[in-house]
Amino acid sequence: MCDFLYKSVSDPSVFWAMITAIATIALIAVAYWQLSNLAQTSRSDFLYRLKKDFFTDDARRLIFLAEHELLEFHEQEIPHFEIIGREKISVIERMRELGIKGDSVSVYLVDDALFGPIEDLGVLEKLGLVSLQEVYEAFVTYINICVESEPLKAYLDWSRKDAEDDDVYDNLLNLYNKLKKETPRIRQEKRWEWRISG
Repeated sequence: MCDFLYKSVSDPSVFWAMITAIATIALIAVAYWQLSNLAQTSRSDFLYRLKKDFFTDDARRLIFLAEHELLEFHEQEIPHFEIIGREKISVIERMRELGIKGDSVSVYLVDDALFGPIEDLGVLEKLGLVSLQEVYEAFVTYINICVESEPLKAYLDWSRKDAEDDDVYDNLLNLYNKLKKETPRIRQEKRWEWRISG
């Protein structure tokens, strides 16, 4: 062993090859560490942009109307949602605060501002680009409102009733079902982590 070390240090070609190998390993370790940090930053930035893109003024208005059951779905002629409940002063004040004007909402606005982005989120989760935990943390409340609100549910069912449209918003509904199934486990894990850290 000593002979090997002596030869390694005394023979310049072996010595420099050994130094090059050690330097390469060190550079690979540094690069790996930096790239893993970059990947985490990119993922965080990606999630931030997803949230920012979802939480538009239109989405906030629609979530408010759906959460408080202030919409009524009408499927005749041109499908739309009628805004109801304006007889309550507190509703009028919140609508004014949120900039809700008019008496109806287009189904296209619901598609573009709520269902479409959540459908896309379902695709991203299915492909493994975002985790169910990340979806839960940022979007679970809004997904639940979109699927459980009676008028939005009526529109969702209506949009899927034709045989050629029966897969419309499958990713949204699959995501909703996964979240319903996994929410108790996720909450339990969060509570456990909170107890450990707190």
